[in-house]
Amino acid sequence: MTDAVAGRVRPDRRVRKTLEQYFGIPIAADHALLTQLETRHLAGGEWLMHQGDKGDSLYFLVRGRLQAWASDGAGNARFRFLNEIVPGDSVGEMSLLTGAPRTVGIQAIRDSLLVRIDREDFERLSREYPALALRLAANVASLLQSSVRARPSVRNLRTISLLPLDSTPRTEAFCRHFVERLGDVGQTLNLAADRLGELGAPIAALAEGEAVPPGLSHWLHDQEDQSRFVIYQCSVARPAWTQFALRQSDMVLFVGDAAEDPGPRPWEGPIVEGAGAAVARRMLILLQAGGDHPIRDTAQWLSARKTDFHVHVRDDEPTDLDRVVRIVSGTALGLVLAGGAARGFAHLGVYRAMVDCGLPVDWIGGTSLGAIMAAALASPHSLNEAVEIARSAFVKGKPFSDFTFPLVSLISGRRMERLLRKHLDFMIEDLPIPFFCVSCHLDTGAMIVHESGDLADALRASASIPGIIPPAVVDGRLAVDGAVINNLPIDIMQQKPVGTIIAVDLSADQEVSVNYPAMPSAWAVLRGRYLPFARKYRVPGLATVLLKATELGTLERVRKVSQQADLLLRPPVRKFGMTEVKAFDRIVQAGYEEAMAQLPAWIEQRRLDSINPATGATR
Repeated sequence: MTDAVAGRVRPDRRVRKTLEQYFGIPIAADHALLTQLETRHLAGGEWLMHQGDKGDSLYFLVRGRLQAWASDGAGNARFRFLNEIVPGDSVGEMSLLTGAPRTVGIQAIRDSLLVRIDREDFERLSREYPALALRLAANVASLLQSSVRARPSVRNLRTISLLPLDSTPRTEAFCRHFVERLGDVGQTLNLAADRLGELGAPIAALAEGEAVPPGLSHWLHDQEDQSRFVIYQCSVARPAWTQFALRQSDMVLFVGDAAEDPGPRPWEGPIVEGAGAAVARRMLILLQAGGDHPIRDTAQWLSARKTDFHVHVRDDEPTDLDRVVRIVSGTALGLVLAGGAARGFAHLGVYRAMVDCGLPVDWIGGTSLGAIMAAALASPHSLNEAVEIARSAFVKGKPFSDFTFPLVSLISGRRMERLLRKHLDFMIEDLPIPFFCVSCHLDTGAMIVHESGDLADALRASASIPGIIPPAVVDGRLAVDGAVINNLPIDIMQQKPVGTIIAVDLSADQEVSVNYPAMPSAWAVLRGRYLPFARKYRVPGLATVLLKATELGTLERVRKVSQQADLLLRPPVRKFGMTEVKAFDRIVQAGYEEAMAQLPAWIEQRRLDSINPATGATR
């Protein structure tokens, strides 16, 4: 809260708690420090700072939620999403301490309250309160260290708006069950415009068309302080309440019944996209019949409205509702699978170990063969079916054996295309588990993230190993294996609504010595292979050289980005050749054994950290 005239801090409990965190002293309601600081209110959608602005002040976020964005230098301030800032975080300390311009833009995604300290006040206060300077210097050091894990953007989601696109038995049941399940996680306040009085609000109900009075806003802020979650039940019948709720939201959940028309409702534009609309991230929850009814036509729902994510909830799959609850509570798990040719079969063993350990996967992505394994696991196929499909496709199907005239590549890739189309003929949007994969533009080297469209085509692009498989055509341009630019796309997973990331790296960076002073000729290698008394040479095949060369290009990047994972698994698969598909079962088993050797202790440590958060590591 602020004084409307002077803009000075009033003795708000949340403000005092935030300042205690940074100044390292108890701050009572009459502490003199409160008269020396200013506050700033931001409405949802308002910018606190733009990239390149002068860094002359820092801020402490007291209430609300902010987003950090990188601009493209051409006027698009929201070019690349970086992270979200939650209450208790500081903003702008790097520019204040270093004198450099703002490196990112900061936008409020909901109505927010901040405490502001300008440079002059900071210099004075840091002398009086040394803990302030030490705390901010530590924050800057963390920002500058690339090894420090980025914090998940879904941390501390607190206020959630539920907005059904239609009133059907299915949407009503989901909203009811969702609130009940969220209550199992923490104290949940379920708000609706017609039952505010029952919950102790200063007004009994909000009539249709009635503006939200300031007294109600203050009461809602108090409830947010006292509850783990505040759920705003929105309705098209109460547009004023709905628009107010959207502006208070850390995340907006659109709830759609897949049996209904996917097109936009007439009210969506004025309420959702009109002036003052929320800019919080939006997730479409599409309710499916399940059973023998496959998921279809999701793209039509997504093209009709602006959303950041979508998830499917099937009637006969209670784990789908659990996924939504985990996303909102910040505990969703993302799995990232690296490329590695035949060594990628280890991913199936890792996944089986996760299932055996009771670790559900909520988002999955990968590169090259890791993308193909991820797609099989994200598809409607069961785990056992996915394993058998992979065995049939790669061992019996021999996709790397359709050799062709080596004008562009060693193999034609047509067998791979047929196998992908046969077993994974889905649209990415329709997959039960959210999925992405990575490929690379051959002309510019720009990364392509496939999150929509034809799954088989996306996988064909992600696994187009240069020199072995011909480039794929993506939107009229040639694309090659994503391992060329991003073999372990943890950075892409960090942009998803997950709180934990497990990554599986198959790269082998050990030194290998050879027993010859110079590379032997092809004839010498052949003599060693077929003549009993000729010298034998251990040399990699052409396919292996090409595969390894693709991997080497991002090996250093993989080393750095792997530190961003909460758990990095590295199955011991180096002993298997990169084209050794006949070792399928042994490679799968190697992945399983490595995961089972690490997962139980990791899970137990996470359990202990949740009991005593002060001892746990945070991302």
